[in-house]
Amino acid sequence: MSSPRAIPALLAHVHRGRMPTVTADPTRNDNHAPRPRPALDEVVFDVPLEAIKMPLLVVGHADDTCVRSPAKLMKGIAERAASARKQVVAVTGGPGSTGGGLAACEGKAPHGFIEQEAEVAAGIARFIRGGRY
Repeated sequence: MSSPRAIPALLAHVHRGRMPTVTADPTRNDNHAPRPRPALDEVVFDVPLEAIKMPLLVVGHADDTCVRSPAKLMKGIAERAASARKQVVAVTGGPGSTGGGLAACEGKAPHGFIEQEAEVAAGIARFIRGGRY
């Protein structure tokens, strides 16, 4: 059995519009070492998106109305990145309240991809392997 091939990837989890985890330096193609974690109050728009050079997948829910990460801003994230390969995906459907304010940032809202976790994870895996979401 062959060993798995290392695939450079940036994995960022945005929760309530904040970025508590980043697992690789997105600004370098040759560095796969973890970079320091950003401050817990840093939002995705605060990081130097223009410096991202590796493939970028932006996934959000079309009905996400979270004030810190609304779906209508996903395209702007990708446009700011310098990645040669990028894709923006708006997931649709699923249950959940579409209320406003911080309640829209909870896991039981479209923001959390409730009951769509497997579909979203499969799309992310396809992208990481070089395909389309």
